[in-house]
Amino acid sequence: MKVAQTIQHKKPDQDDSLVPLINIVFLMLIFFMVAGHISQSDPIKVQPPLSSSETKQIEQPLVIVVSDNGQVAIEQDIVDDNALLPVINKQFEAAADKDKFRILVKVDGSLPVERLQYVLSIIKQSGIKRVSLATQKQAEVS
Repeated sequence: MKVAQTIQHKKPDQDDSLVPLINIVFLMLIFFMVAGHISQSDPIKVQPPLSSSETKQIEQPLVIVVSDNGQVAIEQDIVDDNALLPVINKQFEAAADKDKFRILVKVDGSLPVERLQYVLSIIKQSGIKRVSLATQKQAEVS
């Protein structure tokens, strides 16, 4: 007695051509997750004043953000005026290289000048000489 054997041929599946594409997409995803750098946003949203200078900062400063309503934040913490000087002094004492320690002040362009002067006077009391004011580049008029 002869048994007929049926051979099943696999039909070309359309999903087989997607496997290499999926592999490439996952490899790209992993690459951008590892290579990408996500920076922290400021705790207070500000629109810096316009400036025509284009000075780039090299070392990482202590960032102080002052909003248009006068609210102050150091790094990611919102502080009141009484705590501003002690926090600056604490950060300065914790710095590895005190000669390169500097402060970057980001203010809103609509902040009253008197409030900015008050914050800068508190920074001046700390004795730190390297203070910068963050601005955004003014669009060039043709």
